[in-house]
Amino acid sequence: MSTHRAYELLKLNRLVRSHRLRFAGLLGLYWLHRRHLALRFDPTLACNLRCQMCHFSDPAYQAGLGKRQRLTATDIEKMAEVFFPWALQLYIGCATEPTAYKGFVDIIALGKRYKVPMIGLVTNGQLLTEEHVSQFVELGLDELTLSTHGVERETYERLMRRASYDKFLSVLDQITSIKKQRDARFPELRLNYTVNPDNLPELERFFEVYGKYRIQTLQIRPIADLGNTEYTKKDLTPFQHEYNRTIRHIEQQCRERGVRLLANYEDIAYSLKNTAAALASEIRVYLSPEDSLPGLDWRREPYYEYRGRTNWSGRLLRNVFASAAKLQTTGSALSYTVIE
Repeated sequence: MSTHRAYELLKLNRLVRSHRLRFAGLLGLYWLHRRHLALRFDPTLACNLRCQMCHFSDPAYQAGLGKRQRLTATDIEKMAEVFFPWALQLYIGCATEPTAYKGFVDIIALGKRYKVPMIGLVTNGQLLTEEHVSQFVELGLDELTLSTHGVERETYERLMRRASYDKFLSVLDQITSIKKQRDARFPELRLNYTVNPDNLPELERFFEVYGKYRIQTLQIRPIADLGNTEYTKKDLTPFQHEYNRTIRHIEQQCRERGVRLLANYEDIAYSLKNTAAALASEIRVYLSPEDSLPGLDWRREPYYEYRGRTNWSGRLLRNVFASAAKLQTTGSALSYTVIE
């Protein structure tokens, strides 16, 4: 699966409104022993930054982390054996910083060994080197996602504490240069911009700074409430009109530049009914030093055996025939419109 095909599936999900068809499709993949998981993998529960909107800015969150905060190489090999054969998609980096883990490049190589169709790395980019970027090209990493929460230096460094704006731009330069030198299409570059009331006004100038880089995808993500974070302005709804106007401007810029846009147009508070959230909770599996599927001892039990033991197919079948009202229907999962 190319990166393009992965986004085509997102678009298809928007077109197929019936949750019954969605769950029937997933059930069919499972019964046919086909890949059906979207893995989110954090090999370490650590981060080099203290971004204001992130749970790492909450001292209580850090204090509550368990003692087991890092997977061993042996653990990762075993996790790959259990989960990677079933994965349609593997994103390394979800709630923490994957480059804080010494062997993060090895996880990409493992994913390629197990022929996972789409592999992405999500990072703040501050620990990346030219050697890392070269390895991404050599391994065929499908997508490299960098987070930026500001267009201007002051906003970027204020919201992303401990990060250097100059370092971020230098990493973008390295990616552009190395891909050009090697005539490489991959990894495709995606930038994620989490919008809050403070950085919304400068978003319309996004391409004045980042337009010189070969960006394939831009995701505009409204701020979510992650608990007792340092940043407290978590309600974008008073700024709905400005948000909509800015997104329309960005959409036009993306069309002109051939940049794919992922944007939440309909539910910036993540409060509306979204049956795709119910599907996402079944296909997304979070892997970390403390988490995997509930009740699965992945060191001892095969994935398919676990699904059979817990009658997963029965649950999916019930969802096929359930009304939308009985499903978990709120949340940001699969709620983005894809514009190409």
